[in-house]
Amino acid sequence: MPCSDEPLVTAQPDEALVRLVGQRFEAFALPFLDDQGDGFAYTLKMAHTKRVLGLAETICAEEALPREVALAARLGAQLHDVGRFPQYRQYRTFRDADSANHAALSVAHILREKLLGGVPARIRRLTLGAVYLHNKRSLPPIASSALRDAARVVRDSDKLDIYSVMIAHFAQKNPKHPEVALNVVDAPDTYTPSVLDALCRRERGDYRTIVYINDFKLMTIGWLYDMNFRASCRLLKERGYLETLFATLPRDEKIDGFHAQINTDLAQRLDHA
Repeated sequence: MPCSDEPLVTAQPDEALVRLVGQRFEAFALPFLDDQGDGFAYTLKMAHTKRVLGLAETICAEEALPREVALAARLGAQLHDVGRFPQYRQYRTFRDADSANHAALSVAHILREKLLGGVPARIRRLTLGAVYLHNKRSLPPIASSALRDAARVVRDSDKLDIYSVMIAHFAQKNPKHPEVALNVVDAPDTYTPSVLDALCRRERGDYRTIVYINDFKLMTIGWLYDMNFRASCRLLKERGYLETLFATLPRDEKIDGFHAQINTDLAQRLDHA
């Protein structure tokens, strides 16, 4: 989404804007808890959003990103999954291919509900752009370095938290909420060879090719190739997410080779990022 070079004029301090938008997000999300069902999906996304904000703040601080980028990234982290709430209410799935693009839904509802009201125009555009781009398979060419970095922060923060959500889900026997893992087939010893082949070529995964729960695990491990900051890679390694996921996969020569490749590539990213 294009951004002009107009100067940043902040009507309120950055922290006040972050708090205000956070309050608006909660006011938007809370009524969904009264929807039919147990409210699990909505509670999951509310908790996820808070953690993504914390991760975005860590990345922005560690990478010393410019003020406007950091503010847009923090606001984008708070609002990136607004569309998940109407998506799940209507379709009862988080799988975009079977419902609607949740990032586009997020932008539509942010605008409809005026969740960024009072935010300076340039920051508002950066935030909307970061939200819209956060679930793209890969980022398109972006002329604005501010938008590119804000989107990268939101993408990395979102993925880092989803690791923890997925690991907790995979640890359950007969999970009550298979929608968390996109309702894939739970066959513990099976995976789709073409999914692993693409990841071994360091290609970004295509969710449309996922069939089995191990495909989802492999795809999640492959998110390393879409991490954009050294801080993100540091968090990924320190939290042990990749090793935890590999420990749950079947063992064969191809998966062992992918494991070695991932370890090498992560070490290189930490050395050179």
